[in-house]
This record gives sequence, structure tokens and C-alpha cells, in this order.
Amino acid sequence: MSALEEALNKIKQTGSIGLLDLKALKLKDLEKLEGEIKYWCLYGNGNLEKLGKRYKEH
Repeated sequence: MSALEEALNKIKQTGSIGLLDLKALKLKDLEKLEGEIKYWCLYGNGNLEKLGKRYKEH
């Protein structure tokens, strides 16, 4: 499992992510995570199960 997938799973399970988890991500993955969170905030209506749907489509 990639670091990005692990971060998404952690957010889904706990609703938060720590700074050490963010530090473990590469810049490219951090940018993808930011995009996923923005997309989820706009279209996910706060449902954690919808987080990461766009990532899996690409």
C-alpha cells in the first residue's frame, strides 16, 4: 500500500491525520492528498467513506 493510500485510510478511520503522517508523504503525494481533501469537502458532504473516490478513479 502506498503512503498516499495509507494516509487516506487513516483519515477515513480516525477523521484526522498527524503531522508525522504528512511528513512521510512525498511532495507529489501530498499534493494529491490536498486535492482529494478539497474534492471531498466540495462533493463528499462530510461522509468519510467518499474520501478517496476521485483518487481511485485515476
